[in-house]
Amino acid sequence: MKDNGFSRREFMVKGAVGLGLAVTVELSGLGGVLNTHAVKALAAEAAKEKAMPHVSVKLWPGRSEEDKKRLAEAIADDVVRFTGASPASVSVSIEDIPSNEWKERVYDPEIRDKADILYKKPGYSM
Repeated sequence: MKDNGFSRREFMVKGAVGLGLAVTVELSGLGGVLNTHAVKALAAEAAKEKAMPHVSVKLWPGRSEEDKKRLAEAIADDVVRFTGASPASVSVSIEDIPSNEWKERVYDPEIRDKADILYKKPGYSM
């Protein structure tokens, strides 16, 4: 029987692994004994989900800490909404970059040099 796209066995194991619990119990009646390899594979899968995604924002200085916190929360909310990631897995960093360093530290390495993976291009060039 499937619940939320997982078998009962998968649901129990993923839930336990997601909580950081060791799964060493016999799941008799739910598909037999879960072997060590399956537990390790599910733990690795759960660890991957918790390790992503990360968003890095670079801004000119001048915004308040409160504005940065609100921006980070808004970005995290949208990442969760669009990717289906767990809110606990999302991280956001915000870094102030002085305008006189923008071209060297941001535009050239992050915009110009990565144009092929830039999904939102700026309306300016340098």
